[in-house]
Amino acid sequence: MKKTFKIFSIATLTAVVLTMTGCTDFLTIYPTDKVVLEDFWKNKADVNGMVANSYKNLVSDAFVKRVFVYGELRSDDVIETTHIGTDLKYINNANLLATNGYCDWSIYYKIINNCNIVLHFAPQVLEEDPDFTQGDLDVVRGEMLAMRALCHFYLVRTFRDIPLLKEAKIDDSQDLNIKQSTPLEALDFILADLKEAESLVLPSGSYNNETYNKGRFTADAVRAIRADALLWKAAFTQFQSKSDGSDCYDFYTECIDYCERIIADRKQYLIDWKKKNNIGMEEEQTGGNALVASYPLETHPATKALASSHDETYVKIFTDKNNRKESILELQLDEDNNHNYAICAFYGYEQGQSSMPFMASSYLGKKGSDENSLYEGKTDLRRASYTDQHGPEEDVFPIAKYTTRLTRVAPNSSSEGQAEYYNTNSDDGRYYWQNVILYRITDVMLMEAEARAFRADSVKNDLPEAFKLVKAVYYRSNPWGVSPKDSIKYSGTANLQEMVLKERQRELCFEGKRWFDLVRMALRDGSTNNMLNIMVPHKYESNQSAIKSKMASIDALFFPIAESVIKTDTMLVQNSVWNKKDVISKN
Repeated sequence: MKKTFKIFSIATLTAVVLTMTGCTDFLTIYPTDKVVLEDFWKNKADVNGMVANSYKNLVSDAFVKRVFVYGELRSDDVIETTHIGTDLKYINNANLLATNGYCDWSIYYKIINNCNIVLHFAPQVLEEDPDFTQGDLDVVRGEMLAMRALCHFYLVRTFRDIPLLKEAKIDDSQDLNIKQSTPLEALDFILADLKEAESLVLPSGSYNNETYNKGRFTADAVRAIRADALLWKAAFTQFQSKSDGSDCYDFYTECIDYCERIIADRKQYLIDWKKKNNIGMEEEQTGGNALVASYPLETHPATKALASSHDETYVKIFTDKNNRKESILELQLDEDNNHNYAICAFYGYEQGQSSMPFMASSYLGKKGSDENSLYEGKTDLRRASYTDQHGPEEDVFPIAKYTTRLTRVAPNSSSEGQAEYYNTNSDDGRYYWQNVILYRITDVMLMEAEARAFRADSVKNDLPEAFKLVKAVYYRSNPWGVSPKDSIKYSGTANLQEMVLKERQRELCFEGKRWFDLVRMALRDGSTNNMLNIMVPHKYESNQSAIKSKMASIDALFFPIAESVIKTDTMLVQNSVWNKKDVISKN
């Protein structure tokens, strides 16, 4: 087990103790002398220190990079450049080997075990320190259950059959060899953790600063993860039962309920936020669209923006100022102690040259008039906001999401009162301080739309309701009246399901969502055919047949367990598609 999970015992973890004294200090690490177990867990500060250590690991380079590698790299959002490293290149080209460094799942089990240690020892502090109350313990327990669930959730989506670490590894004498759980068993455990966590964590907006409100697990963050996990439970259930999805009705219903609770809660949060910042609806960039205004969406003032330059709304959400009102859960990164090296390593470009390993696929970067463009309409602000239209050469599109800051608006009299956005910050590829958003309100809205599109209950009016959610997200990015040729319509259940998938890509590209969306689609289909027919032409210019062959099996959509782990732990069974002797020669 020690080599399987590479987790740290209490003796190691308590060698690093953290305290919480400022607005960002729950991620600030303070080293001390090695702490003997019997001298620890005596007061509230000890508990807070170990909770902070869990959050510190959540923003580690290993965790943040895997948000993008596991959720984005294999999708049609990104293509490789000549600067891609060997491990990433192999993954991108479906040459997954168990020796690949990204098969290392130890960061997740390190965090999970830290959570388990807190869950195990924190209750005894109630008897030691009167300042540590039952209410304090409840919040701590809720946060640790939510964090444990999030890590297990990443593992099941990436590796599928995983060991569930339910107990703390306190010393090396413990025998914690664990058989893998099936995806449905893992999701049931994850959902149970989240259900309990929701009743314990603080309501969203309860903290006095946005670093805590968006960086810690609050009620809306827990609900968002739970809604997401319910979509996966439905997909895995349909795959296992080989059904038409009717046996997933209850999972979709519960997902919808959670999403609606989040949306209602965020509406109130938005009202409070506006009062605090003295902002009225008349100042917001809704283009007079009542549907957009009815949702708690981030918008900013402007006259009429061109869809050919970065839009202020998206710059502010992702780069200019983090922890915006639209966000629900963000990984808190900064330029001092918690650098966002993942963005530096993966996205953007330096001094006009393509020096990053990933670029946006032309499917996302080309102008809306091109039939091969995801952004079909000319008015969609996201195309130029998420990709850089001024790359080093034609048809090369650096990724602008998370990497472009500080825009300004200037009137353009030659374009009928329109305003144009300019990038006033010439970054050199060092985007150390950008937070990474795990969940925001448009993600939740589109999760609800997906659940409604697949539940498709005519009595509950699911299809029109799903379409309304998609339209609100779409029109926020096309705010000044969409012409008939740019409008979106649907003609039935299957068409609306496809529309939801497309809108999720338009809105959430490069955020670590797209690959997981495609895998969910393949699970529901019981086949990779449709998924590959959508993805492969947009991502690969050559060897398309070979790529499709490598990913023909559902098994091939999931990572292999690291070879070093398989060799040392006989309890684990390798994903069958990677367990073949000829896998290397085949790839």
